[in-house]
Amino acid sequence: MKRLALPLLYILSFALSLGPVLVFFFINMGKYISTVEDAVRLSFGGVLILVVVILKVIGLLRMPPRVVLFALIFAGSYLLHSIISDLIIFSFLALIGEIGDSICQIFIRREKEKRAIEKTAQATATALEGRFTGRV
Repeated sequence: MKRLALPLLYILSFALSLGPVLVFFFINMGKYISTVEDAVRLSFGGVLILVVVILKVIGLLRMPPRVVLFALIFAGSYLLHSIISDLIIFSFLALIGEIGDSICQIFIRREKEKRAIEKTAQATATALEGRFTGRV
């Protein structure tokens, strides 16, 4: 269980970050994709947002030129227009998710520090044991 603590904390952190927004989205999905055209546009908007987020996370997205930035904003707004009306609710839920994620990050940091301390203690104990037994 000790080895699973950090991966479980990462999963919990991710779930807390996206959970409230996804739950609200899926509850109201019928409103957002009332026509096939809305569903297609929302899908392309989701893919666009996902690509931008992935590029930002892996560090490949720098601040684009203003023309590209406004093109992305226009495309995102056009493709996601069916959920724009609920943007206040989505942003509030994202804020709640980020607060939960921030709290979870505290526990992740503590677990990493605890593991580093244990690793250092184990290495020190092994080195001292070698010196006292003569097996250097």
